[in-house]
Amino acid sequence: MTVAYELEFETYRPQLYVVPDPSGRTAPSPRVRRRRIALGAVVVALLALLALPIRSLGGSTLAQAGPAQGQEYIVKVGDTLASIANRADPAHAASLTGQIARETGTSLVVPGEHIFIP
Repeated sequence: MTVAYELEFETYRPQLYVVPDPSGRTAPSPRVRRRRIALGAVVVALLALLALPIRSLGGSTLAQAGPAQGQEYIVKVGDTLASIANRADPAHAASLTGQIARETGTSLVVPGEHIFIP
């Protein structure tokens, strides 16, 4: 053996060939395909419902609920002590306004202020 032959032998690599796909995997049946489509439609519908605000469905959230007695209320723009008391207890709004004023120490409210409704 010559040196050139030995170098050629060492660089020899086997040829690669394509292996065919195993035929064991077939396309899903029409029944399975229909189930997947139905499941996808249900998931899309649920995601669409979650994206909608609850208010558009007729419900209300705690942030939109009016003040109630024994609860802390966050003052919004345009609120006054009288309007807060009127929404909390329309029958006793005048006395509740005085109670809230005594509780806060002032008759002025600032948006974002947390007020306890007695």
